[in-house]
Amino acid sequence: MTSNQESLRFSGHDTFHCKEQWILKGVQLIDNQESKNVFSADNAIPLLGVGKNMVRSIQHWLRAFGILNKEDAISEFANSLFLTEKLDPYLENEGSLWLLQYYLCKTNHSSIFQLIFSRYFSDKATLEFSEYQILNYVNRILVDNDQKEIAIKTFNSDFKVFIRTYVSPVKNEKTIEDDFNAPLLSLNLVADTGRKNDVNQTVYRLNRSIQESISSEIFAYCLLHEFENENSVSFDRIRKTVGSYLCLSNEGLEIQIDKLCEEENQFVYKDDAGVRQLQFKNNSNEFKNNMLKKHYGVH
Repeated sequence: MTSNQESLRFSGHDTFHCKEQWILKGVQLIDNQESKNVFSADNAIPLLGVGKNMVRSIQHWLRAFGILNKEDAISEFANSLFLTEKLDPYLENEGSLWLLQYYLCKTNHSSIFQLIFSRYFSDKATLEFSEYQILNYVNRILVDNDQKEIAIKTFNSDFKVFIRTYVSPVKNEKTIEDDFNAPLLSLNLVADTGRKNDVNQTVYRLNRSIQESISSEIFAYCLLHEFENENSVSFDRIRKTVGSYLCLSNEGLEIQIDKLCEEENQFVYKDDAGVRQLQFKNNSNEFKNNMLKKHYGVH
C-alpha cells in the first residue's frame, strides 16, 4: 500500500464489459477518421453500430488495454497488432490475449484489474476473494491517501464488469450470447468457487498457475516493456508486476524465466547467495518489438 496520492479509477466503462469485436472496430474507427476526437463525434454511433454509452465504453477499454496511449493515439504495440503489420487483428492467437491481460493491469486505467491481480494478493496466503473484501481493501487505500471512500454502487458495477471479463455466466434463458463475448474469458484466470461468504456474496479464486500457453517471446516482450532501459531486475519485482499481471504462480514464474534464458541468450538469470535477478543484455525497443514479431512468426 502506498502513502503517496494515487489516482484509482472505477468507472468509465458505463457498466459494459469489453466485447471482442469492439477492439478492432475502435482501432479501425480511429485509423479511418482524421478528427482527433473520433469518439465524441456524432458519426461514431453509426460507424461503430452501437449506442452512445457503448461508444464511451469502447474508448474506455481501448485506453485500459493500452491500445490508445495517453495522447489517445494508437499505441506502438496496437499498431503492429491491428494495422501496420496486422500481426493478429482478430485476436485469434492466445499470445495476443496475454498481451491484453498484461496491459490491462499495467495501464491501471481501470484500477480494479491491477488491484486484484497484483496488489491485493501481495501478502495473502489464499487466492480467494469476494466483492466485500476488495471493496474494504480499496477503501483502506483511499482513506490512507486522504481520499473519499468509493460509492458502493460504483464499486458494485466495477466488480461485476471485472468478473464478466473472466468468468462465463451460468447459461439459462436470460443469458444472451453477448455475455459470453469477452476476449479474456478463454484464459481462465478467475474461477467461481461455487461458495458464498457470510454476507451471501460469491467467493472467487485467482487461478495462478504455470500458464503454459505464455510463449517465451510474449513473456520477454512484457518484461522489456515493464523494465524499459534497465539492465537487471530482481525476481521479486518481476513477481509483483509481470508475474502477477499474467497470473503466474511463483513456480510458474521460475519456469518462465528458465525457459526464456534457455531460448534467448539476451537474458541471463543469476541466483547468487539467495539474490535472484534477471539480467537483460539487450533492452532496446527494437529487440522488444522483434520478440513480438518472433512470436507471430514474422521476421
